[in-house]
Amino acid sequence: MSSQSIVRRLVGPFQRFLQVEAASGIVLIAAAAVAMGWANSPWSASYAVLRGSSAHTIIELSMGIFFFVVGMELRREMRDGELSTTRQAVAPVATALGGMLVPAGIYAALNVGRAGSGGWGVPMATDIAFAVGVLTLLGNRVPASARILLLALAVIDDVGAVIVIAVFYAGDILLHGVVIGGVVLGLVLPPMPRLHHTLHQWVAFLVMPVFALANAGIELGHASLTGDAAFVFLGIVLGLALGKPLGILAAYRIVGARIGKATAVVGISGGIGFTMSLFIAQLAFPPGPLLDTAKLAIIVGSVIAAVVALGVGRLVLTPPAGSPAYTPEDAPAN
Repeated sequence: MSSQSIVRRLVGPFQRFLQVEAASGIVLIAAAAVAMGWANSPWSASYAVLRGSSAHTIIELSMGIFFFVVGMELRREMRDGELSTTRQAVAPVATALGGMLVPAGIYAALNVGRAGSGGWGVPMATDIAFAVGVLTLLGNRVPASARILLLALAVIDDVGAVIVIAVFYAGDILLHGVVIGGVVLGLVLPPMPRLHHTLHQWVAFLVMPVFALANAGIELGHASLTGDAAFVFLGIVLGLALGKPLGILAAYRIVGARIGKATAVVGISGGIGFTMSLFIAQLAFPPGPLLDTAKLAIIVGSVIAAVVALGVGRLVLTPPAGSPAYTPEDAPAN
């Protein structure tokens, strides 16, 4: 087998994974938009019935499948990907940890002693579908190495979120079992690429959109920007849009890696939190103004991170010379 064929076999699964995530991001946006419109429409009562009757069941079932796929993806990364050797794993592990600790610290500092203090875990997670979608919109301006870094740190980020949920938020024994059991099962089962690919597509195009539809609908009149809710809002928005990029890039520099332009864009896009952030918010806050405010903050912080990542990416990254997207205007100044 030629070296080129070997490279294709190793890189192919990662390319397919990224393509699915990018397309999934579009579906998630549509599901979230429908949920928001429905919750604030004259038919909002029917949306409340949907959430009240099925949201908890949807959360448990969808998260079980989701975490199983996370476990399988982590196993693949450890076998063939960025986590297969200690040297390769240092940068993504460090960036994931930095991207979790800094936003949690920002949120905790703003909410210490307040009613929303328990929500420090909300801004810790990166939504890989949305983040990959942003990089996809930048096209070949983003090198493959940056996309792989984002994938690796997002997988570790998800596992870190699993640990946080299991230790601090999963008071429900059934939910605790779903979270831990899903990841462990994905890790211990022998590699099954076809099953992984099939389940990944189901999660990307059905499970997560249904989760978003059931949980992203925020009645704007129920959110609050006063009192303790204001600090919840600030903590989440600043944690995602500012804390995540700062934590990711600071950790990347601490381990001795050079922060290039593409790495900076990856760091900014890491501030896009949605699915896992919504999940943690559901566990951290009881139904009411704090939960609705947290959901609104997740959307606002994620939109800010996405817009900034796209803007910075368009401004500082250039496609390779000779590519179809390359024009003389894209050439860097001397």
